Amino acid sequence: MQASSLKTLWVRSVLALVGGLAGAAALLSGWRAPAEVLAEPPLQVPSGFVDELVVGGILAPRGLAFAPDGRTLILERGAAGSDDINWASVRVVENGQLLATRALTLATCGDSERGLLGIALDPGFAANGYVYLYYTRQNATAPICGFNTATNGVQGPRNRVSRFTMSGNVIDPGSERILIDNIITDVGYHNAGDLAFGADGYLYITTGEGGIPPLSQGTNNLNGKVLRILPTASASAPFYSTAGNPYDGQTGAVSCGTLALMTTDGASGACREVYALGLRNPFRFTIRPGTSEAWVGDVGGGVWEEINVITAGANYGHPIREGACSAGTLCNPETEPLQPPYVNPVYAYPHEAIYANFDSAVIGGGFYTGSAWPSEYQGNYFLADFARGFVRRLSYSSATQTWAPVAPDFATGGEGLVSLKFGPDGQLYYLAYLSEQRTSELRRVRYLTTGENIPPIAVASASPSGGPLNTVFTFSASGSSDPDLDLPLTYRWDFGDGITVTTSALTVTHVYTVPGAWPVSLVVIDAAAPPGVSAPATVTVYPGNEPPTATIALTNTTAPGRVDYHMHDTWAFGVGSASDDQPLPVDAFTWEIVFHHQTHHHPFVPFFAGSGGTFEIHVEEPDPVQWYRVILRVTDQQGQTTEVYRDIAPVVVQAELTTQPAGGLVLVDGVTRTTPYTLTRIVDYTITVESLAEQLVAGFPWRFDRWESGQPISYTLAVPPAGWADTVVLAPGEGRIVLPYIGR
Repeated sequence: MQASSLKTLWVRSVLALVGGLAGAAALLSGWRAPAEVLAEPPLQVPSGFVDELVVGGILAPRGLAFAPDGRTLILERGAAGSDDINWASVRVVENGQLLATRALTLATCGDSERGLLGIALDPGFAANGYVYLYYTRQNATAPICGFNTATNGVQGPRNRVSRFTMSGNVIDPGSERILIDNIITDVGYHNAGDLAFGADGYLYITTGEGGIPPLSQGTNNLNGKVLRILPTASASAPFYSTAGNPYDGQTGAVSCGTLALMTTDGASGACREVYALGLRNPFRFTIRPGTSEAWVGDVGGGVWEEINVITAGANYGHPIREGACSAGTLCNPETEPLQPPYVNPVYAYPHEAIYANFDSAVIGGGFYTGSAWPSEYQGNYFLADFARGFVRRLSYSSATQTWAPVAPDFATGGEGLVSLKFGPDGQLYYLAYLSEQRTSELRRVRYLTTGENIPPIAVASASPSGGPLNTVFTFSASGSSDPDLDLPLTYRWDFGDGITVTTSALTVTHVYTVPGAWPVSLVVIDAAAPPGVSAPATVTVYPGNEPPTATIALTNTTAPGRVDYHMHDTWAFGVGSASDDQPLPVDAFTWEIVFHHQTHHHPFVPFFAGSGGTFEIHVEEPDPVQWYRVILRVTDQQGQTTEVYRDIAPVVVQAELTTQPAGGLVLVDGVTRTTPYTLTRIVDYTITVESLAEQLVAGFPWRFDRWESGQPISYTLAVPPAGWADTVVLAPGEGRIVLPYIGR
């Protein structure tokens, strides 16, 4: 998700700022042989609990659902024969194993934060096999993904909710019944896309504002909302009822989910499917057990992350409000007055870096109602933060009738956690999004039985990864640990060539006499009786093989010769040179293009095979601390991979907005600013500036007269290469001014 999206679904694999790129007039390049990481360090959990692997080897997971017969369904990117972003699959975990055969594979748009996003099973799943999916569809006649609504009159991607039928471990693609279509995703991020059934039998659906904040406040579109529908056996569209929804009986109301096309202009009337509005990116939510009460985690912008309890017709304030405050401000929620018609969250927490939208992203979790954990957890609500990596629980106080966090956080160390649910066994399950490779995992936090030994955790690394046969490889168990401290630990290495070593030393060395790709495994054994044995950690080394080398060629085709980007530039990328000690295979080259923002990154073109291609700069992120990284991975005949990259930096300029008299207010992209106000943006970024019609300056009333540039009271422009300045000229007002409520 963007940090302004989900901050994003892809934060996990790079939590390091490359540094100082905004405005740098240079292309940066580098290379590295990527470290092989096959296991996620567990969460740091309370005494008496253990975090353990259920299944690994998952590619870019998004969500999961538990079937009543014990199976788990997981949403994954890719297909059986391809990791391409524009395919997505439903995988089945049965008896602790990730089945090789995919239950369903769909063609999607998987760029940015799109893809196969949400899953729910029908309350009658055991009998009818109904599976509900939220995904980004391509256009049926001319598949289009990327940043566009339409090309030559052909509509671009839209989000969709469909029902499929599952039999055994297979979902029939021909059984698809499209329920809701045309949820706007023009920009690519803020898709939300979670699904859950309430006790009332209705399907609740969360949608993001699609990167277009004003959509959240319109009742005539499906974005930035909680939708509610009752699937029916109807033979014609709509295949659902909206009876009881706030706008169902309103004059002129429309079933927006069945429209042939939904644009940002919206429908002609209110959408019958809308249940609540004013949300930004409600990526994950849960229904409180035994009720139809949706608890929604709404990912915030610059200041607050929210948990909202949804009620019919409620407006949660985005983009006007965030938390209990005006948008973009840090206030004291306890003293902030209510601002009808907006409903405050039941719980909100501020970002670590206020006014930066990159360091927090709430993941709505679930309620503990089982019997496997101690009674102190009963009825608690659990949430997580994708970027900060904590799992937090809220406890209800009947005295104050409020929900409050329990200190300390239940768990830490879970950056990249994208889904959090209690399973049928009463334990807490989560999906850990580790990287763009097949390393993501389904894990479980389990309460231990009395006297149970927690097995150690193995972490293995190797240096170097390849070289001549006489190379001395050093293998390290550094980072391995035992949660219940049954020390000392013993390390058992299998070098893959028939030689094993058991030692108490953290490092060992080995020299191979036969070339090849050798998988080296480490098992860690604790000192308990009987001893606990870890799951193996594995790395691969390539004795007798030199890694391939390569360079990247980058060209700005919009402005040949300019090495920094403006918004909407098109760039061509290709292999500049490549060599190896053996001929490279035809499928040696794979590409990934990543949009970096502050300390996290967003997928842009996650995978592309071949010699090169083109891409357009289109992520309209206002924060100028950003850059694009073009990554080339070259894999030789032995399977050894070298990774090289080049970074492209933006061209950044400044603008100054003032008023006459000085000290007045202006709105920049809908946020109120006190002048003089200097903003920094990337060239060709689209910005909207506006003057208030009336305002107080130094306690005196003033009214808008004109912008010095001659623009109307509100205008939009693409940031020019030289920057710009403008001044609002105010004229004396009369009488007492009643100011509108505006977020700072």
